[in-house]
Amino acid sequence: MIKLVMMVRRRRDLTHEQFRDHYERVHAPLAQSLFTSLRGYVRNYAEKTVTGAETGFDVITELWFDDEQGWKDAAAAMDTPGGKALQADEESFMDRPATVAMLVQEHSSHFSRG
Repeated sequence: MIKLVMMVRRRRDLTHEQFRDHYERVHAPLAQSLFTSLRGYVRNYAEKTVTGAETGFDVITELWFDDEQGWKDAAAAMDTPGGKALQADEESFMDRPATVAMLVQEHSSHFSRG
């Protein structure tokens, strides 16, 4: 599994609620229709840090792909008219220059507590 993780900040002229509403109702369905190799799509909205400090971003987004080819297919889709529409939509509600995107390798520990 390959994951693309992005830390995304909202445009400052939008409230947290406006940002989340647009992401869920408009952007996520658009991305899901464009990325046919997508296997998982998680949006983790930042509520607050455990100390109450600002996080510097509004959501941690995870895009999951079965393999490298799936990721490459999604990246190539960004050069299509649908990809251009997705990028234009991002401009409408995200602070795109502040986005941090990285490919990650997940390692999990699972525990059975009896």
